[in-house]
Amino acid sequence: MKYQVLARKWRPKSFEQILDQDHVTRALKNALDNNRLHHAYLFTGTRGVGKTTLARIFAKCLNCLSGVSSNPCGECIACREIDNGHFIDLIEIDAASRTKVEDTRELLDNVQYAPTYGRYKVYLIDEVHMLSGHSFNALLKTLEEPPSHVKFLLATTDPQKIPITILSRCLQFNLKVVSSEKITNHLASILQQEEMSFDISALQQLTRASEGSVRDALSLLDQAIAYGNNDITLANVNLMLGAIGHEHLFEIINALVQKDAAAAFATINLLAEQAVDFANVLENLLSLLHNIALIQKIPTLTTDYELEKLKHFSTLLTPEDVQLFYQIGLIGRRDLPYAPNPKTGFEMTILRMLSFYPINNNEVKKTDIKKTQSTPTITEPPKVTIPPAAQSTAITPELKADNWNNILEKLNLSAPTQSLAINCIIGSIEENNVELLLHSKYAPILNPRHEKNLTDAFSELFQRSIKVRISLTNNINNTPQVLRKEESDKKQKIAENIINNNDSIQNILKTFNAAIIPQSIKQEEVK
Repeated sequence: MKYQVLARKWRPKSFEQILDQDHVTRALKNALDNNRLHHAYLFTGTRGVGKTTLARIFAKCLNCLSGVSSNPCGECIACREIDNGHFIDLIEIDAASRTKVEDTRELLDNVQYAPTYGRYKVYLIDEVHMLSGHSFNALLKTLEEPPSHVKFLLATTDPQKIPITILSRCLQFNLKVVSSEKITNHLASILQQEEMSFDISALQQLTRASEGSVRDALSLLDQAIAYGNNDITLANVNLMLGAIGHEHLFEIINALVQKDAAAAFATINLLAEQAVDFANVLENLLSLLHNIALIQKIPTLTTDYELEKLKHFSTLLTPEDVQLFYQIGLIGRRDLPYAPNPKTGFEMTILRMLSFYPINNNEVKKTDIKKTQSTPTITEPPKVTIPPAAQSTAITPELKADNWNNILEKLNLSAPTQSLAINCIIGSIEENNVELLLHSKYAPILNPRHEKNLTDAFSELFQRSIKVRISLTNNINNTPQVLRKEESDKKQKIAENIINNNDSIQNILKTFNAAIIPQSIKQEEVK
């Protein structure tokens, strides 16, 4: 018996067998079952997602001898001939090879004639965007008002090239890229029915290579069956695709974690002996880093990669590490064609990842920071030992208006009351009564609970009953909040100046044509 390729052998013959296009099949089935048929349909989407297959199934629904419905019998002469590609009233045209206006006119000359055998004469025009402008003009009038016995089914991978006048006369259905999980499961189902052994990881690798195209996945599966002599393993698939196993990529990531350049280069040399495509290696490394970053932000995420290893590395690398490696990898991928050879370009990318590895704050000594700042040496004054009594934090501050900052630090307040108090100043103090002033804009958050909390805190601190009341005013400044903000801004400015005046950092910025985001500079890093 003549061998039939898997993509043709397992081509769907009903709407239910179409993968991952429920939004399209639902609309088509409802139209068929309710006899609400349009004269022209346009199916768009990337290669191998089911455009022409859907059109053929739709044509079969229209011409099944048992009647128009979304469930053709599949047994009558019309159904069988459409499945085999021999139905005389299904005219399939490849617009890529018949772009001339003469071809279109010849086609349209036959539109007026009734179907030879079927109920409808169906014109299936594939890659319709390839038609010339004159061809579209010739098609336009017929497409707008075709005879009742004619249906047009158009398919394209590039709908932007179709004139709006054509688009407006069609019902358009956009087919989406099929999910990786569904393609993998589809391949597994086919192999089970073909009674062939396989590794699920090998099918996942084929799915990734297909990039969402079911037809490409089936073609690659055909190739893998021949390559592995009916035994589909990950090793065979990787050799066939010229890809590498993820174990090598994980070895490189582990070398980055350990900051071990020797281990990274040992793996790179091993890959070079296998004559791999280093552009492909870098792309796969970026994909792994992307998945690690996703897992760091979405721990419940599942992927078709080795999930446990990804989770392991997501705990060893900080999000900043992953983002830096990914950005360096993107730049390396861009520059790879300009390297002396792909291996050298890949090696330099890994070296940059190791060279610009973020330094953990705990690893930085203050003396190292002083050296990079190039500031003059300042002789510290001799340390004075303060008696323990003077160091006690239990000393009660003096109750006066200009001592509000010290008082506030000693008060035992809840977070909401503390947030309110730092926006107050002491207005007056009369014996055991304290008036705090608060700007009127904070009136919505003021309530009696805050006054009670402050009263209790003052009484506890000064060991006597003190009544606190809060008054609103429109004229207030120099609150603890304002003073703290001014001090923080001052420290931030100093930190930014130190970073901006650091020669080493400026050299890095020039090398990578980068810029520092001021908000990313933390004051504690330059103390």
